[in-house]
Order: sequence, then structure tokens, then C-alpha cells
Amino acid sequence: MVNAKHGENRFDVLRLIAAWLVLFSHSYPISGASVGDPLTQIATLDTLGGVGVITFFALSGYLVTLSLQRNANLLVFLWHRIVRIYPALIVVCVFSMLVLGPLFTALPAGEYFQRPDTWRYLWSASGFVVVFQLPEIFNQVPLARVVNGSLWSLPVEVRCYLALAVVSLMPAAMRYKALVVAAGLLAMLLLRPPAVPQHEAFFGLDYQHTKLGLVFALGAVYASWGDRIRPLFWPAAYLIGLAAALAAGTPVSTACFLLGAATLVLWLGLHAMWLPRIPERMGDWSYGLFLYAFPVQQVLAHYGMHKAGLVPYVILSTVIALAFAALSWHLVEKRALVLRRWARTQMLPAAAAIR
Repeated sequence: MVNAKHGENRFDVLRLIAAWLVLFSHSYPISGASVGDPLTQIATLDTLGGVGVITFFALSGYLVTLSLQRNANLLVFLWHRIVRIYPALIVVCVFSMLVLGPLFTALPAGEYFQRPDTWRYLWSASGFVVVFQLPEIFNQVPLARVVNGSLWSLPVEVRCYLALAVVSLMPAAMRYKALVVAAGLLAMLLLRPPAVPQHEAFFGLDYQHTKLGLVFALGAVYASWGDRIRPLFWPAAYLIGLAAALAAGTPVSTACFLLGAATLVLWLGLHAMWLPRIPERMGDWSYGLFLYAFPVQQVLAHYGMHKAGLVPYVILSTVIALAFAALSWHLVEKRALVLRRWARTQMLPAAAAIR
């Protein structure tokens, strides 16, 4: 597959930019700003953090589908996803409960650890449920008691992985199945009544699962169609973006925005060789930045750093969160990826023996 190797694409830098956009966008509510980030001030389609999440899901849908096509064994595919997602997630959740909680709660340490909601926070490490609060933590900041608001999208992504695995078991070529799924999610988005709250299900999915599932499915469509569709990326992104502008304020505008954004992100990743390249020895800090940015920003807000102004607050948050991201990559994520070899040495021979 063209541009699939590190150095022949710019996926790493796009993921890092996406994680930073989430940090930057969260700086507004965490600092108690009366306005949203710059994108919300000029358009109502999404926040800059939302654009970052869309970027993650478009790239994830593309790359994970390529991974599934390379690894026909479904157990190996799922194991690869587990070792990429869960080790760092478990560490940040345990760190938040055992370190941040006792340091920043208003409760005595003994009472803090006796509270059931303290231990309930560990459900966030499951990847399926997110518990946002620890007892009496960060009481004096604008977003009181919220530990890590960024985690809300992880259950959606895990479910996208599982949905892709289920779809792969169905008959027919992946490119046709991906098209059908994407078309179905697009129809659900367009038909969703505006009066239905985002957290309520419509045809079995809430708004965020429909929206991000569509973006993930688009990544799968582009991956499975490959060279047949890649030359259309740039003109398609332009035309879809134009349609989004013309249909402003309607569900069609939202759908066009998602289609155009996903297409543009993949075009940039595959063709924008003018973007800076992250050295391979540095590793992939994007996931760590995503995981640690929100807690770092809450700690800084606890000490009043958000009152110094948005620019110094964002800069300091970025520097500290990147330091945690580097530690997460080199001490946890990179070491966990070694476990992929276990799948090749244990799962594949076992699967072959069963056949």
C-alpha cells in the first residue's frame, strides 16, 4: 500500500497536532473563559478540540483497517489494539486515582480511599465506561472535580474497533462493507431529529457514536479502496467543504463538514510531505498528550495558572503535558508494543493448529 510506512506519510505529526488541538480547546472551559475556542466563535459546526478528535478517528479508521487487512487473524488484530490502547490508559487512570486524588482532594486521605466513588474511577481503565470525577478533587477550579474530560471519546473508539472486527467476519469484500456502513451512519446523521438530545439514542446510537463512527468508517472506506480512490482526495475535500459552507445551519452542513474533514486529513497524511516529520527515535507522543493534557491543565488551574492569561497557560500546559507524553511513550507504550511479538509467536501458530 502506498505511503503506509513511517517516513512516507505524515500521520504521526497530524496525530500530535490533533492531540494539541484538544488541549488548546479545553483551555477555554478549564480556565473559565466566557467564550469558546476560535472555531466556535466563527462557526457552529465544531470546536477545535472536536476537529482534533475527528482527525484521530479518520486516521484510526484508515490505519486500523490497513492493519486488519494485513493481519487476517482476528485475534492478532484485537491483541494489537489492546496493547496499543490499554497499558497507557491503565497507567493514567491509576496515576489519577492514587497520586492526583490524594494530593488534590479536600478530604483526608483515609476518607478519600474509603469512598466508593474513588475506586469506581478505575472503571475508566476499561475503555468502555468513563468516570469523570474523583471525590472532592479540584474543588476550586472552573471545572470542579473533573479529572480527565478527554477520555469520553475512548469508548467510542474501542467500539469502532469491535464493530470493524465484526464487519470483517461478514461475507463480501471489505471495501463494499465499509461503504455500506458509512452510508448507513451518514443516513442516521442526516435523519436524526434536531430535537433529540445528543446523549439519547436514535436507531441505537447517540450523536457522538453516529458522528465519530461515520468518520472512522470513512477512514475504513479510503483504506479499503486504496489507489482506486486516492487521487480524488483533494478535489473531493474541496467540493465537500464548499457544500458544507453553502448548506450552513443544516444537518447536511454537518455531514459535509465530517466528510470533508476526514478526506482532507487523509489527503494531508498521505500527500503533504511539506509537513514536518517526527523523528522515528522520538516515537509517537500523541496518545500520551491526549491522555495527560487534561489532568495537567486541571493541576495548573488548581494553582491559579489559568489566571495568568490564555497564552502562558496554554504554553505551560503544552510543555508539561508533552513531558508526560514522552514518559508515557518511552516507559509504557513503547515497551507494551513489544507484546505484539507474543501474538505472532503464540496466536498465529495456535490458529494454524486449530485449522
